[in-house]
Amino acid sequence: MSLSTSLPIRLLGQLGYKNLEFLGRIFPHLQHQKFTRIDDFYELLICCQTYRKMLANSSMKLFLCRRLMRIGKQSFQPKKEYHFFLAMINRIYRVLNPLPETTGLVPRLIANCSFKRHSVCSIKFHEIYPIMSFSSSSCTIWKIKNECTFVNVSILENSTSTSVAFHPKFPILAIGLSYGGIVMLAKFNIDGTNAQILNTTTINNGTIWSIVFHPILPIVYVSNDYGYLMVLRFTPDFRALLSQLLLRPHNATINGIDIQRQGRFLVTCSDDCSAKISSFDADDCTQIKTAASFGSYRKILCIAIHPTLDLIATGSDDQYAQIWQIDENLRTTLIKSFYHPNGVRCVQFDPFNLNLLTGCYDGHVRIWNFKGEEKDIKNPIHQFRKPTSSYSSVLSIGFSQNNPRILAIGDNDEITIIKLDETKN
Repeated sequence: MSLSTSLPIRLLGQLGYKNLEFLGRIFPHLQHQKFTRIDDFYELLICCQTYRKMLANSSMKLFLCRRLMRIGKQSFQPKKEYHFFLAMINRIYRVLNPLPETTGLVPRLIANCSFKRHSVCSIKFHEIYPIMSFSSSSCTIWKIKNECTFVNVSILENSTSTSVAFHPKFPILAIGLSYGGIVMLAKFNIDGTNAQILNTTTINNGTIWSIVFHPILPIVYVSNDYGYLMVLRFTPDFRALLSQLLLRPHNATINGIDIQRQGRFLVTCSDDCSAKISSFDADDCTQIKTAASFGSYRKILCIAIHPTLDLIATGSDDQYAQIWQIDENLRTTLIKSFYHPNGVRCVQFDPFNLNLLTGCYDGHVRIWNFKGEEKDIKNPIHQFRKPTSSYSSVLSIGFSQNNPRILAIGDNDEITIIKLDETKN
């Protein structure tokens, strides 16, 4: 018997699973795994719960991956890499060890780096590995050694970069350089070390503003300041470019792009005061068609998709961040609005709680809770400036999806890394 994600959860329950809610929450991460016997997968869950404390440590996660692959070698055939196992283990850890509610958190400074007036426009944490990267005067990879220590382990490019993006599963990083419209792909070790350039592609259509990987296929989407979206298709190892296609979904600069975790739809926002949801043409993910469009009377500066819910967040020059709900037909409904005293430059969902993080031109980072039926929200549950001497506009924020809860804040000349500590009464 072959077990894959095509089986409904109810059927799995009839086969002997007790905790269907737990199984359903980790189910999206099993799409690349096929087991020969259902007992093998059940034993995997039991093993992960047995090693619950081990899951909190990054090096022990890798040890557990290797051990599970060695134990299960005769019963099922996983991928040779550890990436899929590591994704499953991280997901199981999050379910077994939920993060505390954000209402009881306070910021604590960990590190601060200055870049002499080079803006930090993009910050990304990897979904699986304890590493971070950001764009500035050079593109670097930082390793999270523990909750209070960040170490610069790789320098990929000394030229000014405008955007970065991690592949959601593989140790691959995409970098957009500010000059010449160059996109670079780099591969690194799972601890962030030994980064090497895999491919360099030139796009002769303006400055690159945002990059995102397709979660399943070897495709990269790149936006620029003329409203163009470049679709790059690579070989499975990302070493060779197979084709590139130029699309124009907007009439002005595309400030942000994001893609749904299962690759169901793509979202973009632009200086033309609109945001668009695009579906893919049949099975061809290099072709998109607009399924829905919504907008503002000012420029929409940022956009983000919730990692598990069908929600989209936008930030605009009209001093509002908004959350839109998407139905099965990709129609949108505005459900929340958050007022700011200035333009909203960046938005980020909290993947574990119903919270939204926003960065504003007034130099503040705000955390909003969107529970309840209230539509217009004016008071955040947290509001703070960076705990440094520089209070310039917040251009980008990054939020770690693993413990510890780390928030990285970028502005016009520096990046600040803080830890959100739980208050003890």
